[in-house]
Amino acid sequence: MLPAIFISVLFRILTLSDYQFIQSVDVGGDMHFSDPMGNVYVIRDNNLKKFSAKHVQVAVYTNTFLGNIHSVDISDPLRILLFYKDYRQIVWVDNFLSEILSPVWLDGMGIDQVELVCSSSQGGFWVFNSLNNQLQYFDVQLQLVHESPTLNILTGPDISPTFMIEKSRFVYLNVPGTGILVFDRFGNYSKTLPVDVPSVFQVTDRYLYFMKEGKLFSYDLRTAEIVRLELPGTGEPGQANFPHGDKILKAELQPDFLFLFTRKGYSVYKTIH
Repeated sequence: MLPAIFISVLFRILTLSDYQFIQSVDVGGDMHFSDPMGNVYVIRDNNLKKFSAKHVQVAVYTNTFLGNIHSVDISDPLRILLFYKDYRQIVWVDNFLSEILSPVWLDGMGIDQVELVCSSSQGGFWVFNSLNNQLQYFDVQLQLVHESPTLNILTGPDISPTFMIEKSRFVYLNVPGTGILVFDRFGNYSKTLPVDVPSVFQVTDRYLYFMKEGKLFSYDLRTAEIVRLELPGTGEPGQANFPHGDKILKAELQPDFLFLFTRKGYSVYKTIH
């Protein structure tokens, strides 16, 4: 079992001063996500809504037969993956939120204890199978191609991962109390990032961004440096409030945009060129 070592020294505090406030959008949801084009996706119960970079609703997807949406992977905005955990099904939709394929029943594939799902640039998808505590990759023909070793050798007997995402052909699995486990595209264990992240995070080619205790942090994937980022329009490092006084739950940085998400909606900031 690897030791749970977390970096506690923050080397710098940076202000995101290159972002200018554009607009706040009142659209409540359980989860919010963004893509590099400035689109925002809002999930509430069994609805997925898409808002354009002009902050107007342009599409909606609902499937009342599958229950509530448990998670959404926007890594590829042209092929969005929805996971319905209660009914153990996944659905792919396109950029218009229209179904690309019929829902896939995971039980029918022999994987009936799936806790997490994420899409892959290889065309298939990854699952965390809690029956054997493994990552498993299924290709576009829904065939099992790759799987990791049993993760208990890395985390100990109790493992409860909270989030999984693929970026640049590496899979990142968040295991609170252990760190973020990194695997290559074949499911081989690569390393553990010693950061304590409560739940979800965002990964770019260079940085990993996460919120903790109302503050935004970046983790440099090359240098392992952690930086606290001061959100624009606030005097308190790493903290901000929605215009209506709601608490910021998540921040996402895109090439030209910064999004601050709350239960009530989101605020949009754009880079100043």
